[in-house]
Amino acid sequence: MNSRVTFKLTLIALALCLAFFSRPARAQSIIRQPGNHPDYAFEIEPHLAFQWANRYGADDGIGPGIRFNIPFMHNGPIKTINNNMGITFGMDITFGGGNYGCGYPYDRRYGDCDVTEFWLPVAMQWNFYLTRVISVFGEPGFAIAHRRASYPWYCNGPNTPICNDRTFTDTNIEPVLWGGGRFMFSDKVGATVRIGFPMITAGINILL
Repeated sequence: MNSRVTFKLTLIALALCLAFFSRPARAQSIIRQPGNHPDYAFEIEPHLAFQWANRYGADDGIGPGIRFNIPFMHNGPIKTINNNMGITFGMDITFGGGNYGCGYPYDRRYGDCDVTEFWLPVAMQWNFYLTRVISVFGEPGFAIAHRRASYPWYCNGPNTPICNDRTFTDTNIEPVLWGGGRFMFSDKVGATVRIGFPMITAGINILL
């Protein structure tokens, strides 16, 4: 089963769980009740990340990640609705292959490479609390992206034995943009889904 299918099945299962747990609270809107949301100092969010864009080798990648969210404004910047703002930062590691651009075109295994990417995102998180269970957010920011690709090297020319593996590394600062939703199962624990560029994440969140 490839990474894309695995992640889609994970999202479907998570969506079914969220629909079940959040159904009773959907009609209880609190968006016009400023400050009526959990007063937390720190949020931890372990998750699974699916990188669909801006990846070396133009293939997909999947792997673990974690996010730390720290609010710096309990209510605001819009004082008349239920919202807050904070900073979010963390790390995502994605693993996958490459379907072109790895190695040399004359090699038999051109494009057959292993790609690992480390992303360190930092973004502003703006939350809007719709009900006691459901909140949505936007996250514009940037990330330090470190890419590592290894591929077989035919040092004696085409159709010869592989001599060794060559490794390519690169580090850049990349833009990131996400929108997502948080679905609380209790006052302190819930699930978070994040959709955007360059990856989708799904996991749990813990308020401290």
